[in-house]
Amino acid sequence: MAQWYVMYTKPRQESVALENLQRQNYTVLYPRARLQKRKAGQGSVAVLEPLFPRYMFVRLETGVDDFSKLRSTKGCIDLVKFGGKASTVPNELIDVINRQTDTDCVIDLQQSNALQVGGVVRVAEGPFEGLMGTIASAKSDHRVIVLLNILGAERNVELKKSQLDQA
Repeated sequence: MAQWYVMYTKPRQESVALENLQRQNYTVLYPRARLQKRKAGQGSVAVLEPLFPRYMFVRLETGVDDFSKLRSTKGCIDLVKFGGKASTVPNELIDVINRQTDTDCVIDLQQSNALQVGGVVRVAEGPFEGLMGTIASAKSDHRVIVLLNILGAERNVELKKSQLDQA
């Protein structure tokens, strides 16, 4: 019976490991996350990163698949082991990951991190950079009204969501 195992990869070599495992006809699950990151000079940009950096899931069948080839696969280090024995992953966990991700095994965290009314934020860029505030209301999909303490008084300031970080 085939079971899921966790593969530990070399730093920032998940894509290399994925490609080489698939080339050897292994079934691999490599969940990634699409999220917003702040880049110097570019503001907030969408990036795609591993959901579990340096880890991916491989489906193997004892007695059928050659476990020894995995250690020499480019980009891979070894299966995660406890007490010298490769540890299996419950099928339920794989099912949860599959339900949360799209067909490319990507979970979109851009909407999950949406700033909510009443949430505490820090202004990350612009003239109010560094100030902490509370989101008072949503103006549109991209703009919010933030309550900031400016010169000893609380003021409503309209800002872009991309200018804010969750505190």
